[in-house]
Amino acid sequence: MAKGKLKNTVSIGDVFAVSLPDGRYGAIRVADQIDKSYLIITTPYIGTEIPAIENEFLGDILIQNRFFFDNSRALLWVEGKVPKEIIYIGNIPFSDNKRKIFCSSFGGKWDDSVGMEVFLEWRWEHDRENFEKEIREEEKRIQEEYHNKPQKPKKMMKDETFWSIIFLLDFYENDEEKIIEPAVNALAKMRVKDIKEFEEALSYKLYLLDTKEHAKNTGEYSYNEITQKHFSADLFLYIRCSVIAEGKEYFDDCLNNPQNMPKDNSFEPLLSIATEAYTRRTGKEFEYITGCDYETFSNAAGWNS
Repeated sequence: MAKGKLKNTVSIGDVFAVSLPDGRYGAIRVADQIDKSYLIITTPYIGTEIPAIENEFLGDILIQNRFFFDNSRALLWVEGKVPKEIIYIGNIPFSDNKRKIFCSSFGGKWDDSVGMEVFLEWRWEHDRENFEKEIREEEKRIQEEYHNKPQKPKKMMKDETFWSIIFLLDFYENDEEKIIEPAVNALAKMRVKDIKEFEEALSYKLYLLDTKEHAKNTGEYSYNEITQKHFSADLFLYIRCSVIAEGKEYFDDCLNNPQNMPKDNSFEPLLSIATEAYTRRTGKEFEYITGCDYETFSNAAGWNS
């Protein structure tokens, strides 16, 4: 297939150019596929032209260091068809020793925002002051927006059942997908109604932990209302996830004693339990809006205190 043509089918090793906000180009590469989900690598390439398939950067993985990323690889699972906005360049096959790449981060629908990490990293290196200012202003806007939004949970799963599913998390496993597998398997055997009620209960518990005092006690990237530097709304969400993953006793303790929040510990895969269970149960995508939003700054009372 010629470079620049839309590619309707996806193969492992396919490389695509993505348009960046400043008019330059980045590039992504497909590393794995499970059904209609694809593991996407963001490469280190950034330039004014669409790269040739021979470009040495297209075989590498971007290393991220902005804010809290700390040398993490730019990998993300996405679902759906190839966005029409991206440009097919060619295919770089994986060698046997690089074939399997593990990633537990899920980004939802594959759209034209996938691959923007290289632009964000460039701004972190070359325009950090303005970049940090924009992030703070955006988080403030989100915070104000959530403060005006009423939050009330819908029908939730009974606490005893909810915590029995959380108890199934297998932390003896090293792979995050294997850790959540017993919980996903158990929930997938229940009714669709139960899966939604589990998600509702999880969202509400995350919502309760979403307070300024809890955010101030999470270690290196704790919330500082004076400087607000290096605080990540996403990381705080994942830290709250780790509280729930530890079970009811730890959740109750942290809820009532914010100073006991875990320091620099997170567990993002908790958010995918209901999604995975629903898909396994129905074969469809999980589209459900909870009564309480678990995103950081949603709990107005918790952040105004």
